[in-house]
Amino acid sequence: METASIIRQPRRAVRPLAGRKGSTAKPAKKRTAGAHGNGFLNHSFNPFWGVAFSDWRSAEREFFVSLENLCGLYGWTRPDVSGLSFPDNIAEAYKRVKAQQTPEFDLEVKICQDGEHTCCLATVKVFNTDYHLYYIPVRPLWKMRGVATETLPYNLLMAVFRYLYQVSGVPFFTEPGTIDGNYDTIKNWLDEEQDEEEEPYRERQKNELKVLELAGNTLLTEIKEPFNLKELKKDLASYQRSAKADACLVEVVYEIIKLIKDYPKRAIKETMHYEDEDDDNQTIYWEQYISFYWSGEDCLSETLYQMVNDEFQEMGYQEEPVNNQWFDTPQEKPGHVFDYEPRLLSLIDRLAEMLNDYDYEEPNE
Repeated sequence: METASIIRQPRRAVRPLAGRKGSTAKPAKKRTAGAHGNGFLNHSFNPFWGVAFSDWRSAEREFFVSLENLCGLYGWTRPDVSGLSFPDNIAEAYKRVKAQQTPEFDLEVKICQDGEHTCCLATVKVFNTDYHLYYIPVRPLWKMRGVATETLPYNLLMAVFRYLYQVSGVPFFTEPGTIDGNYDTIKNWLDEEQDEEEEPYRERQKNELKVLELAGNTLLTEIKEPFNLKELKKDLASYQRSAKADACLVEVVYEIIKLIKDYPKRAIKETMHYEDEDDDNQTIYWEQYISFYWSGEDCLSETLYQMVNDEFQEMGYQEEPVNNQWFDTPQEKPGHVFDYEPRLLSLIDRLAEMLNDYDYEEPNE
């Protein structure tokens, strides 16, 4: 299946990818960075005393208001730092309030900034994506295209792909990014190698890359056609009436429709955040582990997975969904709820697993 473990704690051995054998892939070249964009959480978590402010009095006032609200919600003692001046008073108050956190307190207390806040305390909760690859295979859809008996599932899956690409924002593998860069690296390796014994397999891989490029460009044109929820519902109803309807696929699409109704315009990137924007070589961005790709069953997949594994294990930080509760106003209760993210990623996981059932590679292909 496509959701496979990708990085581990330091010095731990890498487990084999689910359902895959080991690979002798060459070390991956430096990654091609995807077009990264943050959503509404485009704020910084820099320490207050390292940030310049045009109005320090306003920033100081905002901090202590949020401190009062934070301590009020969690029953913490408000630190008395009246004997200190700015910015030492804020630094000391922040230190003391963090010292009151118990081991059971599973949130981070941060001094945050964004377009509306200058210096405000917030509690931060990160949704753990469990270091998995959420890769959606596209080759199964290509194999259905133009086959009369596969018209209904093709139309249904195409509508789902349109939603995932246009609304959720899942990157496509033929557009500039990590997956596209890795396939391009594989192509360069194949062009450079001169091993006559491996020539038949190399030609097979080269042919697969040609099909990959043609199929990707062709399907992307269709995927970019406007998404319409009514059309998705119509395609689902038509598919359900067919004798070959897959109950599991019907269930997944039904859950996707429910997700769309709950979050009609929600995109993955909206709650993504990374702290160190300058250290690109140490961050796994969300578009690197959530993406469309060609196939997990073809003659390129082992090399691709090994490249991704090797590269990600060198990274020190992974961008994951973040939920903030700001304390610029009094809060009645903790307000950290993740709903969209776990539902979407679970559905991507299930969809990818089912698509593998439609994908295969004959030994003589």
